[in-house]
Amino acid sequence: MESAQPCTPRNSRRARAAVEAGADILVHSVEDRAVDSEFIDLLERKKILYIPTLMVTERYEEVFSQKIELTAPEKKTADPYVLSTLDDLQEIPTVDIPPRIVSMMKAGRPVVSDPIPLKNLKRLQDAGIPIALGTDAGNIGTPHGPAIFREMELMAQAGLSASQILTAATVNGAKVMGREEELGRIEAGMLADLVILNSDPLSDIRNTSDIHRVIKGGELYGRTGSSGRL
Repeated sequence: MESAQPCTPRNSRRARAAVEAGADILVHSVEDRAVDSEFIDLLERKKILYIPTLMVTERYEEVFSQKIELTAPEKKTADPYVLSTLDDLQEIPTVDIPPRIVSMMKAGRPVVSDPIPLKNLKRLQDAGIPIALGTDAGNIGTPHGPAIFREMELMAQAGLSASQILTAATVNGAKVMGREEELGRIEAGMLADLVILNSDPLSDIRNTSDIHRVIKGGELYGRTGSSGRL
């Protein structure tokens, strides 16, 4: 694509309007209702890339209800300062917190993933709409780096196979950036930037967090930094 035009609607009406107005990437799931055949046909006709960002909504609810469930990769690799801010609501006077959030804090209900975005993702995947993986990291409760692993788990929960999730993270991720001619695939002429795992991600998508080494720009990296040029 020459110039990507992303849009971030969360309901079907706005998503449809965005596509008809020229957006070619939808960032965030359609959350208000099940997508219908007409919507799917529109996305197919316009060659839309769909980035569900399932985790970001879940994490807002977890933080606001103070029922945060960090993943093992987040505990291990997320910025410690960022993690330390997730319970800041407890230090803010109640009068300074929006009433809706106060209600969520008092209720303290466990957060359950909204089934609508999950079902919509599966239906779009089954219809052949290209799915790309993104987290919208930087939002409350969605840390840069390890958030990608929780996003993969939610995509698997929606019913996508490990192979489909990896395609969303690599081939289609490169398309979102307009760099599909140099990134996203292992073949002659592509950049040899690789994540080398200890475990098979096709047997369990959570194995994507079991990282052995990273090769980036000819440098070999471990958890402690660069191991030198290859």
